[in-house]
Amino acid sequence: MHALNLLDDVQVQAIIGAQTSMEANLLAELGEEAKVPVMSLSQPSPSPSPSNKYPFFVEITQDETSQIMGISALIKKFEWRDVILIYDNMKYGRDIIPSLVISLQEKNVYISHKISFATSSRSEQIIEELQKLMQLNTKVFLVHISHLLVPCLFLNAKRLGMMGEGYAWIMTSSSMNFLHSMDLSVIESMQGVVGLKSCIPASRSLHNLTSRLRRKFYREEANVEVRELSADAIWAYDATWALAEAIERARIVNSTNNQPYTGLDLPNDINNTRSSGHGVLLLREILEGRFKGLCGETRYLNGKRNSGAFEIVNVIGKGERTVGLLPCVEGNIKESHLLHNKRKLISTGDLETIIWPGGSTTVLKGSKTQLSEVKLRIGVPVKAGFKELVRVDHDLQGNRTYVTGFCIDVFKAAIGALSYKVHYEFIPFQDANGHSAGTYNDLVDQKYDAVVGDTTITSNSYTATLASMMTVKQIQFNSKVNSIGYQIGTFTKGPIDLNFKGLKQFIHSEEEYADALSRGSKHGGASAIIDEIPYIKIFLAKYSAKFSMIKTKSTTNGFAFVFPKGSKLVHDISRQIETLREEGKLLEMEEAWFQSKTTLMYEDKSNPNTLNLNSFRGLFLVSGVSSASALFLFKVFSLKEKWDAMKKCKVGDMIRGQQQRIRMFFSNMAFQ
Repeated sequence: MHALNLLDDVQVQAIIGAQTSMEANLLAELGEEAKVPVMSLSQPSPSPSPSNKYPFFVEITQDETSQIMGISALIKKFEWRDVILIYDNMKYGRDIIPSLVISLQEKNVYISHKISFATSSRSEQIIEELQKLMQLNTKVFLVHISHLLVPCLFLNAKRLGMMGEGYAWIMTSSSMNFLHSMDLSVIESMQGVVGLKSCIPASRSLHNLTSRLRRKFYREEANVEVRELSADAIWAYDATWALAEAIERARIVNSTNNQPYTGLDLPNDINNTRSSGHGVLLLREILEGRFKGLCGETRYLNGKRNSGAFEIVNVIGKGERTVGLLPCVEGNIKESHLLHNKRKLISTGDLETIIWPGGSTTVLKGSKTQLSEVKLRIGVPVKAGFKELVRVDHDLQGNRTYVTGFCIDVFKAAIGALSYKVHYEFIPFQDANGHSAGTYNDLVDQKYDAVVGDTTITSNSYTATLASMMTVKQIQFNSKVNSIGYQIGTFTKGPIDLNFKGLKQFIHSEEEYADALSRGSKHGGASAIIDEIPYIKIFLAKYSAKFSMIKTKSTTNGFAFVFPKGSKLVHDISRQIETLREEGKLLEMEEAWFQSKTTLMYEDKSNPNTLNLNSFRGLFLVSGVSSASALFLFKVFSLKEKWDAMKKCKVGDMIRGQQQRIRMFFSNMAFQ
């Protein structure tokens, strides 16, 4: 209610404050109704774009979105694939989480577990949750909490042994900016923590202000030591001076003639808030002005403070040590004379040596170590034909199962080229009789770590990595007379059912391919078969003398290995497959299994699907004749109209001439 008194009784022209989201929400509403600028250290909730909902609300702190990009870039540089997120359960902490998750996923970093704490959480609750986290494989923690919660979290983490070697802790600037104000016991428990801290360049003005405050507190509060000013304090100081300059530019004086504003539907005294007559003018000066403050040039364009860089700091001893600099905009590293002595983050090699928890200087391996500790379950489809792609054989005497084929070789080559070891086993998707246990949709719904086989990418339902060739060809002919063949279990059934209403033949293997095409539609076979290129290549390798493949067009993304969404292997496997393709090894495997020959492709020179200039010559002829005829008729009618007009003009002139001669004749007769 103090804010109401300031607006109603004191009739202030602006407010600086709001250190929590709850306070920011209230002041944003009041400022909007009273038309008074509110300069806040916190964002209202929800906070994606407060300037849209509250034009009179101005954020004077660093933009959270720039911190999100910085955290994601930092974790990416350490090549970690998954992290555990610990965040504040208040709206302040929750609002940033969706954007943070998206930013991390764009860097192929995934949050394997999330846990939230309230600022009022008891020590017992935090210990209980930390003990659960200790049982997980992931040992990298990303912490985004209020500085008020930091002591309880890290003191208990140290007691549980989670601040030793084998752990990594990354903190956001939300709490790292207040490290200097924490007790030495808390700082001691945080040894090895790495985090982002808002970069405030050293300057004479900042040094003088800090010295004055030290002397002031020494005289008034001898027990209070001012080691350094927090970023929030510096931003508030700059905002105060920026507001003062804006008031001078707007030439605003205090007035007691403001009329009450009662449009806000809030209880009690809030409805009596007075509306400022100078708010719009003052707001414009704040948003459009430039101010040279302790942080350098400061602007509040669009209601947000211009963001600066972040320091990457490592908690060592009684404080932190700067190990690098991260610009607020990724990929936009600019030189600055104020930051000439800082290391700029381009890669981890550009950072100063980081001392991690336990005193180690080696970066934690993260998820790569975890993958080598477990055996992955790789699902393999089972089918009757096309054994060159995937073949499953059973040794009944030795009670062993052998899985071979082109897809298997590609997977083994990619997994074997990784920089870390991965254990895996192939599990055929089959029933007790050795037949397929279901459709491909049933296969990918099983609890596998991956699926390796002739799986086609037709949508974004699964995360998949490109492994080989393409495609399906949709041919055009009279489907009412001809029968179309397609392979059971492939996606081609969908487009065939949609585009061909005639008879259809179900085919299981390359032998049935040949039999159906040899008999033709009139004898119970098929006139054509629609399938994907790998299957057709296998078929033509055996029956190239009788059949050929028409020119094709890509309509799918090719065969793929299927992984669960969020799998840490996707990026690495994709990169290794691309390397196999660039080195020519993928083509070698394809030729070895499919016996590919260029003569297997039938090139129809009169391909009806190919459009060129000659294809439109009839259309051009009709269009040209029509245009010429229209132009000719237009000219004819135009000339006719002009001719008629000329004839009318000549007849009129003749009549007028005769009338004039008659008048002159009678005039002469009258004078005689």
